[in-house]
Amino acid sequence: MNRDEYQLLDNQLPVFFKSWWLDAVCEGGEWLAESYGENGVPQSVFVCFVKRKYGLRYIVMPPLTQFLGEYSFAANSLTDNKKASNFYVEHLPRTAFAAINMSHTFKYWTPYHWRGFSQTTRYSFVINDLNDIDAVFSKFDDSKKRNIRKASKLLTISKKMTGEEFYGFFEDELRAKNQQVSFSRTMFLKLYDACVANNAGQILQAVDSEGVTHGALFVVWDSNAMYALTYAFPNKYRSSGVGDFLMFNAIKLAATVTKTFDFEGSMIENVEQSYRRFGAVPIEYFQISKISNPLLKILHLFRPLF
Repeated sequence: MNRDEYQLLDNQLPVFFKSWWLDAVCEGGEWLAESYGENGVPQSVFVCFVKRKYGLRYIVMPPLTQFLGEYSFAANSLTDNKKASNFYVEHLPRTAFAAINMSHTFKYWTPYHWRGFSQTTRYSFVINDLNDIDAVFSKFDDSKKRNIRKASKLLTISKKMTGEEFYGFFEDELRAKNQQVSFSRTMFLKLYDACVANNAGQILQAVDSEGVTHGALFVVWDSNAMYALTYAFPNKYRSSGVGDFLMFNAIKLAATVTKTFDFEGSMIENVEQSYRRFGAVPIEYFQISKISNPLLKILHLFRPLF
């Protein structure tokens, strides 16, 4: 499927599938797309990110992208879904390895199992109804409510932080933990500019009365959901309640632009607990993967021994 044909579908797709998003995040590789439908009308798409290393092609998730893979525009019958999945599996590029996170709307992965794929269930956490913010707040754990009330007396929200400033703030936080940012400055700034240009992203900055930044959160959205994409809450400021304060303000923003709020989930226990305390509910999604290269299969088999 060529880029021009794919771009015609942008308005029907989640933010992570939009052509401008893929152009920004698919650094060091290329994104490929296929569509499936009847009578020339696409009913679904499949998108993947292909990279190459040591002479091997492989499929992985691009940075800051929650899901890709197969996405249907409407609810179809199981028979139709199976036809689409069979088509996509047959048209996947030949690679040594593939790992793709599917959207939570993708429910039936058996056709991939028949072709040798494995599946791991993961969870995101979502607030599904944003119509009444007071009702949303009432479902927060008492500890969240206290933190938000405390922070609201110390901090205010600014929307003036630039993408360059956010990346630097995020980089400084990780450096203090002897960690590195997993995505490049160039890629992030390209993504940030694309989100702003398409009215699909915003940085929320929490500052105190002296103008000191306590934390920052970058959110993105489409017509169905807002996603807490990435954030920085330095340890020295966490006692101010900045993390919960920023998330609550993001939820309030989400209520003005979309339908749901997605924390993007985590398999880390304390992070999972934090998201649940916002009254968010778990929604499962599938990570499907396959190792085709014989040497990689052997290395994967013996990996637990090393």
